[in-house]
Amino acid sequence: MIRSSLLAASFLAAAAAPALAFDPPAGADSREVRIPRMSQFLEWVPDGENGLFIRADTGRWFYARTREACPRLDNNVALRFDTRGGRDLDRFGAIRAEGWRCDLASVTESAGPPPRR
Repeated sequence: MIRSSLLAASFLAAAAAPALAFDPPAGADSREVRIPRMSQFLEWVPDGENGLFIRADTGRWFYARTREACPRLDNNVALRFDTRGGRDLDRFGAIRAEGWRCDLASVTESAGPPPRR
């Protein structure tokens, strides 16, 4: 009886938890992926303070979203990618923008950055 009550209470608590308040950019896939061979990526385009579109050496686009706002993400900033000792970038990595470490929340496939106006 107590076990079933605890199970029901934990289920209700999980159901009541708020959903993530993030909508992926248009054209982004929601499945987590790795960007292979980050040392050979082709280009990156920031979307403001929340993440980057990254074009890999294969020509495919990815979107790397940061856990929190990263105010130094800008077109004219020097970036470094922290792949945690490997060659691939995934959600466990980080972006270093002018000395600021911006941990990643997700890395997903993308159609690329939106057209510039």
